[in-house]
Amino acid sequence: MSRVVILKIGDGSFETGFSVTLEIRDNHLLIAPFTEGKLVPNLDIADALQNYRRAYYHWVKSQPSLGITVPHSMITHAAVGDPRDNLKKATKTLKDSLNEWLNSSSLSSIQNHILFHIGTESEVRFFIQTTHFDLQQIPWESWNFLHKWFPDVEIALTIQIDPPRERTFTYPINVLVILGNIDIENKHTSLCLSSLQTVLGNQDKVSMQILSPGSDPPLSTINIHNELIKNPWDIVVYLGHSQTSSDGQDGVFIIDNDTALSPEHNLRNSLEKAVKKGLKLVICNSCDGLGIGRQLANIGVPHIIVMKEPIAVRVALRFLEVFLPNFLGHKSLQESLTIARQDLKLHAFAVDAASSSLLPRLIENPEEPPLILPLPPENTEENHQNNHEQSWPLRLSSRWKQALLFILSLLVTLSILYWGGVFSDDASKYPEISLGEEILLKTNRQDNSLERGRQAFKNKEYKQAIQLFKKSLDRLPNNPEIRIYYNNARAAYQDRNSLKIATSVPLGNNPEIAQEILRGIALFQQELNDEQAKNPDFHFLQVVVANDNNSAADAKDRAEKFVKDPSIIAVVGHNASAASEAAKDIYVQGKIVALSPTSFSSKISGNGYIYKMVPDLETFATTLSEYIRQQTDKLIIQNPTNLICYDNRSGDNFNFAKKYRNILLGQQFQKIVKDEDFDCNIEPKINLGKQEIYQKIAQYQVNILMVAPYVNDLKRAVSIFKQRPAEKLNLVILGSPTFQSYLTLVEGKQGVENLVITVPWYDLKQDNYIQSFWQNKINVWRTPMSYDATKVILTALRKLYQQGQKFDRELLNQVLRNDFSIEGMTGTVRFDENGVRNMNNNPDDRRYLILQVKKGQFVPLAPIKSAGPV
Repeated sequence: MSRVVILKIGDGSFETGFSVTLEIRDNHLLIAPFTEGKLVPNLDIADALQNYRRAYYHWVKSQPSLGITVPHSMITHAAVGDPRDNLKKATKTLKDSLNEWLNSSSLSSIQNHILFHIGTESEVRFFIQTTHFDLQQIPWESWNFLHKWFPDVEIALTIQIDPPRERTFTYPINVLVILGNIDIENKHTSLCLSSLQTVLGNQDKVSMQILSPGSDPPLSTINIHNELIKNPWDIVVYLGHSQTSSDGQDGVFIIDNDTALSPEHNLRNSLEKAVKKGLKLVICNSCDGLGIGRQLANIGVPHIIVMKEPIAVRVALRFLEVFLPNFLGHKSLQESLTIARQDLKLHAFAVDAASSSLLPRLIENPEEPPLILPLPPENTEENHQNNHEQSWPLRLSSRWKQALLFILSLLVTLSILYWGGVFSDDASKYPEISLGEEILLKTNRQDNSLERGRQAFKNKEYKQAIQLFKKSLDRLPNNPEIRIYYNNARAAYQDRNSLKIATSVPLGNNPEIAQEILRGIALFQQELNDEQAKNPDFHFLQVVVANDNNSAADAKDRAEKFVKDPSIIAVVGHNASAASEAAKDIYVQGKIVALSPTSFSSKISGNGYIYKMVPDLETFATTLSEYIRQQTDKLIIQNPTNLICYDNRSGDNFNFAKKYRNILLGQQFQKIVKDEDFDCNIEPKINLGKQEIYQKIAQYQVNILMVAPYVNDLKRAVSIFKQRPAEKLNLVILGSPTFQSYLTLVEGKQGVENLVITVPWYDLKQDNYIQSFWQNKINVWRTPMSYDATKVILTALRKLYQQGQKFDRELLNQVLRNDFSIEGMTGTVRFDENGVRNMNNNPDDRRYLILQVKKGQFVPLAPIKSAGPV
């Protein structure tokens, strides 16, 4: 038995890097101590992989003769120029990026151990063990280290390492072919079935059973179970449609329009019995093949073949013409794949073979011996009849070639003709990202109906998920996470081509703010899906929800996941400016529109694909200072003395406080507390107590206190107002737009009474509509802003739809950049050349920009005039 090298790649990300452990085995025993290494953080390899896939599908679109259908949600944009040349460049870039990454990583100890314990003359099998989907897609066979020292080696994925079973081939070889979710009357299928009858002519060499809607017994769930259990199958081939679950942990074979079977759930018992009876190889060429391959490996299938992407028929046949003679000529499965892959490289950029050498993927249990067909027993009579010119093994090889050539060519043909599936990196398979498979808001996880709805959604039982989510929604009508999952289930059930956007909000550590944003998105989604249910002239909408905790690191991670999921067309997010700033470059590089409804930072604008619904936060400092000037002019505030506090963790609010201070310095009669030994920075590490603040207020006779808080720690800022001494209840208290939240009212109570803040929006009519819909006590500016952000994206997509164009990320950006505008809840939405919303409203109409807390509610103050536009 050959030696086995296993590179175990641990948890991690391209942002943080991955740990690597080397195992070397011989005859199931470790022959070297564990060696550890590190794959360094590198975002270029992730981008290169995504760009390769984008270029591949762009090339596919340019070759209609291939018969491969690419879904409209798949990104096919590539650089201007010949698609084949672009793909050639993208393929080279991917390989170069892979080697640059591996060369810069800490792998020298691992490489030295491999060379020392294996040598370059030994027979060896290499395995990559990882659960990370992107790492499973990487073309590890292009690693220069392996090319140099082990030029003929094939890299296999290993999902699970199990003890080996005794498996032997006996003749005839038993092959089960399952034809699922295909048109038996189709002429292509009929021709293939006719050819199959010829293959079955020699029952003593190859025994093949076909299970299809027209077979006897016919295709059904029970008959699949029976066939898998009844006979000791050597090879099972599935032909038809399939899907992988959003979390990447399960997949389903769709055998007809009403029946989907999961290897993990519906078929596990029968497949386990088939494995015990000797099942050796499963060939599955259907949508999301890697996902189903993972489940088959977990069940114990020792050898699995998949293709990572759709493949043209002629290329597949060329692959088989090389692979089958070698495999049937008693070379190992790995060696045969290596030879076939090398042949495909020679034809890599022929008319319909672009980048084809990267497509085959082998999944194996490394504890199993190499899969090799044994020599059959000698047949002397037939040898005599052929004058010993042709041996029995060669004649059997010919029949094997005919049979398996039919199987795999039928597999490839049907997969291309009927559904042209793609393998995509579904963002919602990851933790903290959900379409409905995971409940993100902790307080929702105790709801029994919601938990059952989550399970149903995860199992793609969408009709049941709709009912269960609706049951939870009836009890919790103001819960936006539940409403989004409810509408996602409706979209999945009623529209196979539903559109998908994503949003990222701080559900983990700031759930109140997160829900304020989600309510706007969920409201627009509800309206659109209701409209499509009554008058289907467009598409339903699905929303991927992610929790980023307003953390820069989490925001970057979520952005990477969104960019790599080609079904996500655009993003509404993020909330905090720090999160948006961290994610912006990822969105720009991935060419995906990201529209923040709440980030004020000027640093995120001017980047091509980034848009924001509100101007810089400093703008609102002008309005607030204007309010103070008017109050001073009217002698409502006499001898104005200001203390300005801020939370340095928020760059926006620091700038807000700085701008407010500078404006006041230019106003007559305004005084500002200046104390070299006192800085009113309220972030926790400064440890500034509220008592000390009020001591300064008393010392300098302050009568105006302005606080600029950090959105993730509103309680700290609110507590300053809440602790006002009785003699300071007449103190004028001011704040930035960040304060408008239900949390401010609940935590502050009487302490925030008369608090004055500036906001980007307030409209009584729309406010009443939103409050009525959500049955909520308070509406804040974040909800209508996120509603309009969602409306902007869907209106632009509808424009593409009406023009007969595809739903493409770059085309969406072009629409938004071309004098685009909508009438939304918050007025006209139009963006300038930097992607910033033009908020130059009439400067004489400022009544909806200043609010004051009265009797536990934010209410508008009387109109004021502003010195300039907002």
